[in-house]
Amino acid sequence: MHNRSLLLPFASFLTASCALWGVSAMASTPFVITATNFTWSSNGPNSSQYNVTGIPADGTIVINCSYAGTAMAKYPICGGGPVAQIPVTAGQTLTGVVSFQPWGTPIPASLHRTPHRSGYLPGAGLTLAGVFMAGFGLRRERQRWIALVVLAVGALAGLAGISACGGANPFAMTPGSYPYTVTAVFQETGSNVLQPVSTTITVTVP
Repeated sequence: MHNRSLLLPFASFLTASCALWGVSAMASTPFVITATNFTWSSNGPNSSQYNVTGIPADGTIVINCSYAGTAMAKYPICGGGPVAQIPVTAGQTLTGVVSFQPWGTPIPASLHRTPHRSGYLPGAGLTLAGVFMAGFGLRRERQRWIALVVLAVGALAGLAGISACGGANPFAMTPGSYPYTVTAVFQETGSNVLQPVSTTITVTVP
């Protein structure tokens, strides 16, 4: 009985020590974000993998990317799309990717969707709509069809010219190495305090 009375406080001490050690280990892990450099590939996908470690508590994280250079060139574009708050827990390691788009490509409305690479379709649709509207606005049947033919030929010629210009690859980028800042902004559940950490990566366009 005497031995049991000695073991009980010792077991409690070990339990408390392990708990304190776990908290200390978690607290000693710094809250940081790391991300990978990469070389642009025309075959894609083009992205940088990030890791966020040392998350201090339960809450949400928002990942952001922005160009950090000053060069006036056609460089890859990152960011865009809706701001997504990612739920996280204390001590979790968060892993994901930051997507990059070619210069001049419309930024997708959602980061999970394939961007619409053609910027000419809306203009073509408006042109064709104008053809039909002009045709219906004419009073005489003969004049209407003549106008339709003339405007349709003009529209097709214009579209052919646009397609020919598009053969020069409007999304071609300037070769070089470009810096970007990738940021993770942490917000603890029930708090309005924002805690940002960031890192810089390099994207090389051959």
